Amino acid sequence: MDRRRLLVIVLLLILAPFMFFFLRKMGTGSTQTAQPAIQAPTQIVEQVEYTDVLVANSDISFGTRLNEGNIGWKKWPAEAAAGSNFITKDDSPNALKDLRGGVVRSDVFAGETITSRKIIMPGEKSVMSALIRPGMRAAAARISVDTAAGGFIQPGDNVDIILTSSVVSLTGGGAKRYVSETIFENVRVLAIDQTFTTSEEAGASVIGSTATFEMTQEDAELLSQSVAQGDISLILRPMGRAGAPGKSHSSIKTKSGQPDSLTIIRNGQPTQVAIRGQ
Repeated sequence: MDRRRLLVIVLLLILAPFMFFFLRKMGTGSTQTAQPAIQAPTQIVEQVEYTDVLVANSDISFGTRLNEGNIGWKKWPAEAAAGSNFITKDDSPNALKDLRGGVVRSDVFAGETITSRKIIMPGEKSVMSALIRPGMRAAAARISVDTAAGGFIQPGDNVDIILTSSVVSLTGGGAKRYVSETIFENVRVLAIDQTFTTSEEAGASVIGSTATFEMTQEDAELLSQSVAQGDISLILRPMGRAGAPGKSHSSIKTKSGQPDSLTIIRNGQPTQVAIRGQ
């Protein structure tokens, strides 16, 4: 064998392993594919089922009659409405017409749901008795435009009640004088005559001859006694938080329930006088 040929064969045998690894590495690199991009997990949104419930379209004060203008339907989660006292369109599709003329027995604000417990339908019971809070009574007294803040007192307002009566001085020779005293504060007016609600048709004032107040039994008795003793006047209180029901702070009623005397300040000196009839 030729010496040169033998040398070439020896070199090829020496380089063969290196060529094998080199070609293998090149082949692996050329066939390698790009890794796919990692995708964010898909969020599964649960479909919420809705139903129509009856709500107030505007603020509705107690004693107001319902109509198709102040109530309407609103989408509400069906799961939240299930098992509640809500009035739904599925159960009462004609509620807008069926409840027309009903009276709300408490204040309802715009967007608030209306339940059957908040509504008094004509013929179910006396509307007035349903408007009175537990433990209270409805007591009536005569009024006039002159004694009722010019006729601008409406149902739902809170007033102070003043009694004006004639008294006879025990030390002034029996001269008759007139004394006014606040006998009740912060009393809620339930009705003026037979009007127990405020509406657009009623205007800015309600003129009547009788006012009905919400009072305790004891205060109702005192009011009746006061009407017999003189004239009462109503003083309108500003709009705001009504607070607790008004109570009498007058001295015209003793523990025995009989009329007492009043103290009048004349020239800085207190004078005890008896109420008419004593």
